[in-house]
Amino acid sequence: MRGTRALAHGLGLGGEAGVISQHIRYQGTLVPCHAIATTLFMLPPLVLRSARAQLRACSPTFQSQTRLWSQLASRRSIAARQPFIGKAVAVASLGAAAAVTFSMMSNQGSSLTECEDVSQVNQMTKVSSKPDVSMLDPNILDDERKPMRKRMETYVKLLQRRLVDMIEAEENAGRDSHEPKHFTVETWTRKQGGEGTSCVIQDGEVIEKGGINVSVVYGNLPPSAIRQMSADHDGLIERIGYKVEGPDAQVDGLPFFATGISVVIHPKNPMSPTSHFNYRYFELMHPEKLKDGSPNPNYHEEPVAWWFGGGADLTPMYLFPDDAKHFHKVHKDAADSQDSAFYVAWKKWCDKYFWLTHRGESRGIGGVFFDDLTLPMWNQRRTTFIPLMDGTNQANQVLVSSKQHNKESLFRAVRAMGDAFIPAYLPLVHKHKNDPFNEDNLEWQRLRRGRYVEFNLVYDRGTKFGLMTPGARIESILMSLPLVARWEYMEGTTGTARESSTAAHINDEENRKKYSEDEIKAREAIQDVLEHPRAWI
Repeated sequence: MRGTRALAHGLGLGGEAGVISQHIRYQGTLVPCHAIATTLFMLPPLVLRSARAQLRACSPTFQSQTRLWSQLASRRSIAARQPFIGKAVAVASLGAAAAVTFSMMSNQGSSLTECEDVSQVNQMTKVSSKPDVSMLDPNILDDERKPMRKRMETYVKLLQRRLVDMIEAEENAGRDSHEPKHFTVETWTRKQGGEGTSCVIQDGEVIEKGGINVSVVYGNLPPSAIRQMSADHDGLIERIGYKVEGPDAQVDGLPFFATGISVVIHPKNPMSPTSHFNYRYFELMHPEKLKDGSPNPNYHEEPVAWWFGGGADLTPMYLFPDDAKHFHKVHKDAADSQDSAFYVAWKKWCDKYFWLTHRGESRGIGGVFFDDLTLPMWNQRRTTFIPLMDGTNQANQVLVSSKQHNKESLFRAVRAMGDAFIPAYLPLVHKHKNDPFNEDNLEWQRLRRGRYVEFNLVYDRGTKFGLMTPGARIESILMSLPLVARWEYMEGTTGTARESSTAAHINDEENRKKYSEDEIKAREAIQDVLEHPRAWI
């Protein structure tokens, strides 16, 4: 599991890697954001820009908006198969480069810095435009004759453009100002091989902070990184077939390729949920020459090893059960269309991964999460049994697959999950963007965002790896963090040394006097779900 996620994160294409505001404002003073990564207790209780309560009319019904977004997503999908008129400039974040190159290789990677000279990694151009997909051929997605690396690269770039268009449309629908809000789009290239596009929007009326990163990187993976990766990918060394370390090592590393998309959206309205998703592809190739310089008799274009990874999850500040059910159902339907075993396994894995141990609570209400989606684990050579990938490694936990898989079927599964995000999430943003809220709601949003930040900085393997990578652009690695968050040291506890939870905050006597009964009940409802993950469908 650690294999692709860290590389993906560090490079900016993983789930939590990206761009964050450079500073936090506290009592009129700008504090560098990198202080967040030092120790949480050093944070001010509130990282804030003044927010105004907005009393707006409620949005149209949820069901009608769900249908609307499903139709729009379908139309966008069709439109994406036709060349875009005109040429937009594709741009991506400089910071993602250093991170992406390393992050997709290993979630725990300590030796990946051997891969590249990060001082020579990035060249960046910044333009305010849309990602350029005019040169992409959508027909390649279904062309099994084409290399998977090219097909996955094409897919994530087309998906990025669809997301930018649809999120901007939601942001600017009914906008009061004459100037529409757009993503800032940046492009970067990597000297050793690779490029990417990062799109960031912030300070919108609907989206307070959002980032959509795409990266395509390649280079050489050193033996130490291969060994580390093999610890979480069963049979990797056997699949490679080369001696990679020791006096009789046959190769001096292996060529690698990694591509993926990473998205994190923080809406402005506290009633709207935060969401994150990423999907990625990684492969190791045969080297043309062996370590002694002789031609490699086993050299060919098919990869030595490959796998997909990714997932999508929802982090609401307030519980709306219909929203949770909708998000999970859309992803379950997409997963079930490929294999009935997928959703059950990936949902449990998601609940396992996004758990804040020191708080005793989940980051959100889950979704789907997987890594090392490859063969033979998911094909006929595994018979009909598929391990329940929840991180327990209990061999007796199995699911029965409804299909026998190959590389093509797994690629279709990844595409189905990526396409599911728009109809799963954007209707929820639309539904709640005009909901009324007050300062108590904003305070709770900031506290919950603080937990989101804690997960990224304390537990998320990709984010931690990126922060440790020499030369990495911190701005891009921390894209997933919100503009505004809140920390209260040991709030709600008396005379104890245990970690304070949001449950303790709710149960504190002073706080219960401070908030309305409805507000306390609303906070208790989401807290119960966070402490006790449930099956939504």
